[in-house]
Amino acid sequence: MTGLVNMYISVLSKVPVMVLILLASISVIIGDYSAKTWSLNHKGIFLLLAFAGYFFSGFFYIPTLLREGLIVTSVIWGLLSTIGFITIGLVVFKEVLSVTQIVAVVLGISSILILTIFN
Repeated sequence: MTGLVNMYISVLSKVPVMVLILLASISVIIGDYSAKTWSLNHKGIFLLLAFAGYFFSGFFYIPTLLREGLIVTSVIWGLLSTIGFITIGLVVFKEVLSVTQIVAVVLGISSILILTIFN
């Protein structure tokens, strides 16, 4: 098991942190898209894709903590993921937000941006 962990760390340590965070964000977006699709049609393949997306998000994210701090990596991951969630919710699933929800989303994204910029 130790050999497998060392290989995992060795391979992913060669990948830039921002690429790993981007891959982790894309993976969790795929997971959420699949989970939402599963919730609408209950096809097992979407449930499996959701689990895989969430797994790979962690798979790519965890090695970033060996090179960067938790706060910085989490904030960047959160910002990228949130933009993906909003896009999929609004464009793909045609979800509608109330004025209060829009304000909350804008404030949330703003806070993440402020934390990222001033870190």
